[in-house]
Amino acid sequence: MKTKLIIIGLINLLILMTACQKKTNTILDKKEVSILLKNPNFSKLKDSDKEKKLDEIYKEVLKQENDSVNRNLFFKVADKYYDLNNYDKYKKITEKVLEMALMEKDTNQIAKSLYYLGDYYDQKSKLDSAFSYYSQSEKLYKRLKDSLNIGKLTLHKAGILFDAGNFNESEIEAITALRIFPKANSTRLIYECYNVTGISLKELNNYKKSLDYFDLALKQLDQLKNENYPIEKIVNSRIACYNNIGIVYEKMKKYQEAMGFYNKGLQIKNIKQNYPKSYAVLLDNLAYSKMKSGNYKGVDKQLFESLRIRDSLGIELGVVSSKINIGEYYLIKKDTAKGLAYLKEGYVVSKKLKSSSHTIDALKLLMENDSKNKTYYTNQYLKINDSVQQVERTTRNKFARIAYETDQVEEKNVNLSKTITDIVIGSGIIIFLLGGFFVIYRLKSRNKELLFIKEQQEANEKIYQLMLRQQSETEQARNEERNRIAMELHDGIVNSVFTTRFNLIQLESDDTDKKQQLVKELEKAENEIRRVSHDLQQNLLFEDKTLPEILANLIEVQQNEFNTKFDLSVDKYIDWSLVSSDSKIHVYRIIQEALQNSNKYSKAQRCCVFIMKTGNKITIRIWDNGIGFNPEKVKQGIGLKNIKERTKALNGALKITSTSEKGTTIEIIF
Repeated sequence: MKTKLIIIGLINLLILMTACQKKTNTILDKKEVSILLKNPNFSKLKDSDKEKKLDEIYKEVLKQENDSVNRNLFFKVADKYYDLNNYDKYKKITEKVLEMALMEKDTNQIAKSLYYLGDYYDQKSKLDSAFSYYSQSEKLYKRLKDSLNIGKLTLHKAGILFDAGNFNESEIEAITALRIFPKANSTRLIYECYNVTGISLKELNNYKKSLDYFDLALKQLDQLKNENYPIEKIVNSRIACYNNIGIVYEKMKKYQEAMGFYNKGLQIKNIKQNYPKSYAVLLDNLAYSKMKSGNYKGVDKQLFESLRIRDSLGIELGVVSSKINIGEYYLIKKDTAKGLAYLKEGYVVSKKLKSSSHTIDALKLLMENDSKNKTYYTNQYLKINDSVQQVERTTRNKFARIAYETDQVEEKNVNLSKTITDIVIGSGIIIFLLGGFFVIYRLKSRNKELLFIKEQQEANEKIYQLMLRQQSETEQARNEERNRIAMELHDGIVNSVFTTRFNLIQLESDDTDKKQQLVKELEKAENEIRRVSHDLQQNLLFEDKTLPEILANLIEVQQNEFNTKFDLSVDKYIDWSLVSSDSKIHVYRIIQEALQNSNKYSKAQRCCVFIMKTGNKITIRIWDNGIGFNPEKVKQGIGLKNIKERTKALNGALKITSTSEKGTTIEIIF
């Protein structure tokens, strides 16, 4: 049957080409090419035969003249190549039609070509190139006031920004597209906007708003059902929504609600047979929520079932996720050996696949549970975390630069198109102004001296006002500097003076009177500094910078004679706006004191500061691989005493672990 169809298709092509040969030349007529592309027999051919036929059609279309109809034929051929997943030929044709459209200055088809190139680079996961072409196309469609295509391109950009991890900008672009689509009356595109906005808000930890947008997305799917949209696409989208909503509730630690939505997805008819990938995801997430809620019944079976399906489908990242969850399950069940084994398998594969998020998840668990290899996994975590942060910064800068450069190109094009008109109009205005200026100059020449005196007086008055303003600003800056110095005196030097005085008291000396005199002098200085800074506001420490930025600066300036390398890792999911200024100051001073002790005594090669979110609490962990000490035998100095007092002020718990020659760990949970 297929052979007959191929023969019929070839006969149709030969008939068309023969008909063309009877004309003045051998070129196919545009109408005939269009009919051939729509021929139902074409869609029934094998992919290899389709590609051969498209190659023949492309050669014929190349012979046609460069007009809008012919360029539209190029787009149709490009679409066929895209459907065959032959993206290289799709790109080649698109670049050709772009060149032709530029020659004819056809703005609409230039914009369409740029759109097609954006699709190519998006398919190839070259996000920066795709974003650039989409942005260029969007600019042209704005000039054409084509709302539908503007909205589509804005939505595409939102998706690219999400894939790149720029969730805030992704949300902005999705909302922008959402304002456009109601005018275009496109239910599916509105659903896509709601979905992208929902997943972006989820990553930004705005869970309430995220759930609102997923609810709107589900309502759009109901509307699509009424519009007879393909049912399989609706079902697939509904499964994705249920899964995303479950993840949001899971992040909120509302595990029962999360399980409810995962079960909704799993109850869809024939999901295991028709959507095995989605089934495995839902099953894995359901098991994880059950485990986190403390219900372990059947969790192991569900986790291993999900792993089996993902492995059979060759979904490598899914396999990694399953193994990490299984590892965590065994750790909770106190089977540390099995738990670490699965975690290590997940860690190795995630590194191979270059999945930073999965690697970090595995390392967090390994770092906390594999005491034997704790130092190794800590170093790996720091390296990966630093790399991820650098990539995120680079990505944000890259897309901002692309948007800026696109605007610059657009601005240059507009300026060039107006140059001649501006020159003519400008020349006329200049001549008119020169003539008018000459007349005015002659009329007002007699009053020149009087006007000059008046202007001089006004200038003097302005200078006087500026001097007064500068004096006021100088006084304000002086007061601010006094406040800053007073705060530093109180927080830094008072402690130093107190320590010196304390050590001097302990000093054995024959000259008791001289010793007492020095102690009294230091005590006077200490009291005077404390008095000066007594009424200052402590929260000025965080006036211009966030706590992570201040801690980063603190880490940067650390140095000692042992060349210790200092590192800082701050969990990006901590909401510092919920932490009071007093608590932030205690955190800063604790870390400052711990680093000072490490500098003085540890002789460490490396010292790391971790600040992590653990449930609804924050964990501070300062670790070094120095010579260590015995916490029970060592004399409790002022530094450790201050750390204990500040931990108490935080309503936290302090744990100090140290072994001679094996390093020290200070952990505060509050």
